[in-house]
Amino acid sequence: MDDTGVYDVLLEIAKKRRTIRRFRPDPIPDEFITKIIDVARFAPSGFHTQPWEFVVINEKELRQKIVAVLTQYGPPIRNPNEEPSQSGRFDVAPVFIILFGDWRAKVGLPDAAQSSDARVDGLFRTSLANAFLSMQLAATSLGLASQWYSAASGERAQSGIKALTGIPEELRIFDMMVLGYAAEEPIGKDVRELSDMVHYNACGTEDFRTDEEVVAYARHTRAWCLAAH
Repeated sequence: MDDTGVYDVLLEIAKKRRTIRRFRPDPIPDEFITKIIDVARFAPSGFHTQPWEFVVINEKELRQKIVAVLTQYGPPIRNPNEEPSQSGRFDVAPVFIILFGDWRAKVGLPDAAQSSDARVDGLFRTSLANAFLSMQLAATSLGLASQWYSAASGERAQSGIKALTGIPEELRIFDMMVLGYAAEEPIGKDVRELSDMVHYNACGTEDFRTDEEVVAYARHTRAWCLAAH
C-alpha cells in the first residue's frame, strides 16, 4: 500500500471513531485488548517518560462495582429526549480499560520541568491524551466500539475506583475506556469545516471566529452532543 492508501485508511478510521454509549454484552478476544494497548504504548510522551499504566477490568463483578461508583460520582450524560431506561447502557460492556498516569515518572524530565508542577501536569496530561487517542483508534480499527468515560477521573470517582482496585495513590486516573461491540449506530458526526479552522502564517483577529460565532456554534454542538448520547 502506498502512502496515499495508508492515509486514506487512517482518515477512515478517524471518521469511524465515535463515542458509543450502548454496548452488547458479547465478550471480546483478549488479543484485541493486547493489541489496543500495544498501539497506545508507542504514543509520544514528554521526554519519552511513558508515564502510563493500563488496568484492564474484565471481571463482571468488579465492573459492576465500578459502575456503582460512577453512577454515584460521575453519572453518564443522558439525552433528555429519551427514556432513562434507554440511556447510559455502558454497564453491559465486557471490558473497561483505565488509563493511569504515574507522576513519579517526572524524574525523567529535564530539571526545569521537574521543578514546576504545572509543567509536569501539562506534559503528562498531553502524553496520556496521546496514548488514549491511540487506544480509541486501535479499537476502531478492530471493529470495536468505545466510550470515552472522562468522569472516572473525578476526585471522588477516582478514590472509589482506586479503593476497589487497589491502585497505589501515586497513580492518577486519566480516563476510562468502555470497550465492546456497539448496540447502536451513532448519528452522523457534526464537525467544523476544514477551511474554517486552518490558518497559515501571520493571522489577525479577522481570521478567527467572533465571540458571537463561538457562542452560536457552541449551542449548536451542545444540542448535537446531547442528541448523540
